[in-house]
Amino acid sequence: MTDVERVLEDGRREGVFPAAVVAIAVDGDIVAEHAVGATRTWDAPGVPTAEPGPPTDTTTRFDLASLTKLVTAATLLALLDERGADAAVPVVGILPEFDIPALQGITVAQLLSHTAGFAAEWHDRSPDPCAARFRAGARPVDASGTGHRYSCVGYIWAGLAAEALGEASLDVLARRHVLTPLGMTDTDFTPPRSLRPRIAATELQTDPPRGMVHGEVHDETAWALGGVAGNAGLFGTARDLLRLAEALRVPPELSALPASVVRAMTSPVAVAADGYAQALGPRIGESWTRGLGRRAVSHTGYTGTAVATQPGGRRSVVFLTNRVHPLRTPPDAITAMRRRVTDAAAAGGDQ
Repeated sequence: MTDVERVLEDGRREGVFPAAVVAIAVDGDIVAEHAVGATRTWDAPGVPTAEPGPPTDTTTRFDLASLTKLVTAATLLALLDERGADAAVPVVGILPEFDIPALQGITVAQLLSHTAGFAAEWHDRSPDPCAARFRAGARPVDASGTGHRYSCVGYIWAGLAAEALGEASLDVLARRHVLTPLGMTDTDFTPPRSLRPRIAATELQTDPPRGMVHGEVHDETAWALGGVAGNAGLFGTARDLLRLAEALRVPPELSALPASVVRAMTSPVAVAADGYAQALGPRIGESWTRGLGRRAVSHTGYTGTAVATQPGGRRSVVFLTNRVHPLRTPPDAITAMRRRVTDAAAAGGDQ
C-alpha cells in the first residue's frame, strides 16, 4: 500500500469522508490514481442507503464546490483577453448594476482576488434563478481594495460579468473558453439525472429542506441561483481537474489557456491575513501545500475538494472527497488529510 492509499484508508476509517479519489501527475503524466468508498453511502445520518452507489473510481464526478471559482476566473480572464483587455478594467463597464457609488470603483481584478469589499456569503437561499434579488441587493460591506475577504458574493458577480461580456450563460462560456480547450469532457454544471450513479452524494440538507443532495449542487446559494453560478456548481472528475492544474503548471506560452490567463492565475496580487498570497483565482503558498513548495498554486472546495500544482515545476495533485456526506465534518480534519496527500506526493510516495 502506498502512502497516498494509506491516507485515503485512514480518512475513510476515521470518518473524515466516505469516498475520495486522488490523482497525481509528474511532468504531465499521471503517475498515481487511487480511490476509496462508493458514490452513495447514506440515506440519512446513521441510515445506510438502501441503494448503495457503485465504487468510487477515476470516472466519479464530485461536486467541486469552490473549485468552480478557478473556472470562473479563467473564463472571465479569457473573455477579457479576447477583447485585448485585462483584469484592471472597472466592472461598471461590463455590468450596469455597478453604475452606483457603492460599486463604481470595483475592478475585475478585485472581484477575482477577493478584495472588492463584499461579504463572504449571500444568505438569501430562496430560489432566485435569474439572480434578480442578488443583483438588486448584493453590495460591498467595505471599501474596495482595502483588505482581503474570501467572498462567494464577489465570484457570483464575476460569473455575471462573464455572462455580460460573452453574451451567453456561464456554463456555455466555461465550456467554450476553459473546459473544451483543456479537454475537460467530464466536467460541467447541472449534470443530467442519468449520471447520478457516477456522482458522489453530498449532504442531507434541512435549510433549505432539500433532503439528501445527490447530483445537484451542494452550495445553497448556487442552488438558489439555478445551479450555475460563479462561486460553485461544477461537477467533475479528478482526471479533468488534473488538466486544469497542468494548464497552470506549464509555462504560459505552452498552456492550452491564453498566456495572460495563466500569468494572472499564478502571480500574487494580494496577501491574505492567514498567510497565503492571493492570485486571480487560486491561492499561492497555502499551508497544506507546503510539501510542494512555497510557490504552489492551489484552491479548495467546501465539499472536500482540492487541487494544487507547481507552476514551472513538475507535480500536480488533485484530491476530491465528499466530506459533507451525510453531514459536514470539521474542516480541520480534511485540511490535515490534504496536507498528508501533498506531502506524500512531493516525497514520491505516490507511486
